[in-house]
Amino acid sequence: MSEEYNIGIDLGTTYSCLAYIDDSGNPVVEKNYEQEDTTPSVILFNDVGERIVGSPAKDMFLMYNNDRFILDIKRKMGSDYSVNIDGTVHTPTTLSSIILTKLLRDFEYAHGLDNNSIKKAVITVPAYFGQEEREATVNAGKIAGLDEVNILNEPTAAAICFGFGNNAEGDSKKVLVYDLGGGTFDVTILQIDGKTFTAIATDGERLLGGKDWDDALKRILIPKIAEMSGLTEEEIEADRDIMDKLIFDSEDLKKRLSTSESTRGAMSIGGRRVVYTVTREEFEEATKPLLEETINKVSEVLDSKNLTVADIDAFLLVGGSSKMPQVKNAIVEKFPGATVKIYDPEQSIAKGAAVYSRSINVLHDAGTKLEQLPDNEAPADAAEKSQMLDEIAKETKDAIVVHNVLSKSFGVKVQDESGNEYVSNIIFRNETLPIVNSKTYRPRVDGQISIDVEIYEDNARKVNDEMRTDLSEANLIGSFSMKLPEDVTTSTPIKIRFTVNDEGLITAYVECLNEHTDYQLKTKITMSDEEIAKYRSIVEASNS
Repeated sequence: MSEEYNIGIDLGTTYSCLAYIDDSGNPVVEKNYEQEDTTPSVILFNDVGERIVGSPAKDMFLMYNNDRFILDIKRKMGSDYSVNIDGTVHTPTTLSSIILTKLLRDFEYAHGLDNNSIKKAVITVPAYFGQEEREATVNAGKIAGLDEVNILNEPTAAAICFGFGNNAEGDSKKVLVYDLGGGTFDVTILQIDGKTFTAIATDGERLLGGKDWDDALKRILIPKIAEMSGLTEEEIEADRDIMDKLIFDSEDLKKRLSTSESTRGAMSIGGRRVVYTVTREEFEEATKPLLEETINKVSEVLDSKNLTVADIDAFLLVGGSSKMPQVKNAIVEKFPGATVKIYDPEQSIAKGAAVYSRSINVLHDAGTKLEQLPDNEAPADAAEKSQMLDEIAKETKDAIVVHNVLSKSFGVKVQDESGNEYVSNIIFRNETLPIVNSKTYRPRVDGQISIDVEIYEDNARKVNDEMRTDLSEANLIGSFSMKLPEDVTTSTPIKIRFTVNDEGLITAYVECLNEHTDYQLKTKITMSDEEIAKYRSIVEASNS
């Protein structure tokens, strides 16, 4: 039965990984069907209607047109991107579900389970992912056959794994997780107190990761190949076969340069074997701006909470790209005295997610009991419920306490006296969950009969309670309307309250005199049960 397994999944840009809690109570990575610890996040739709995922797809990259391959789909999560392959329209959500299906089916096969036996899992996401990206990830899990999907920030997962294996005494530690994956980067500071993991601050870049180092390496290789082959750089760039080969060759060369000062690559061009050499020095010089961008983010996160290196017990480097020597060297140079650890970079996130999955399962009954308490004993709000669950978790074997921070700021569109529209932020990024906060507004005109509440997401930092954001710098993620009482004036207060629970689920409450309404945030990514079932049937059909 699926209840016997506590599953954590690191759904990565370039590689994905599944871990579970074994019979000894330890988080371990499950090898895929190809006996690999990690699965390339690559999909091939071949010309006979088959869908191939992982290394077999990657190995056939030069055998098909590249428009039949899907790479780096995580970078498009929450976007309007779609692709039509053989008459079927695929989105980042449905494509991610195909990768998840591969991981789940391989696990079920290895453990002698029927297909679709696993119904619950924790899936990790970058800490800075917004509401649409998170919801898209949940939907992908459900399309892959899961009934219950919990989301966990990747740096938090890594910290949980670190705390599980390195904090047996229950000491208080403050760690900074530097997570450089294949396509994304984020940095998070967490406080670890025994079984409690509390995020303090987070930041990141959606489009910064190992793939950008690969692209920089390709730009180094093109003139070298041109010189050795007699072709021009323009001819090299126009040759699809050469450029396709460089997609994965550059990744392999990058990995080799982590252990060698120089390495060689080769390819056949016009029947002639072309061999070229690239050095670590060339590579590091070309990628220095990328690295500096990550180091600047680390500084910004530390500064946002007035912390210094002396306040951090350990810098944890996770994500496969953090293994590049330049990463540790740059951190040591920028932050003298820092304790830097390359911590299980490719597996710690999935393992931490499995530990969190176990905690969710052992606390399930406790949460149900809280919901069934009579009104006079029940928690008054999300914050009180969270506090009560925390106390239960501290006394429960295998349970942990996790509090993340809000990764984005959220507000509503308003107008000033001159009619200029902007976002008035109500809750702010890097505030610890759960959060309850409200602001009071006024009708624009006397006798106004209704209001349209448009909820926006942005990256504003909390400087003061009047912090505002230009509409051009914010993303509309939900809206609803409410009727106003009769005879309101421009002095009538309209109170808007945002509540965010521990899972990051946002509820808006609007009150004006005797009128009020609740709104559960629904983004453009929101799918109905019927839509989930429809896409699930498409995925299952193409998998049969």
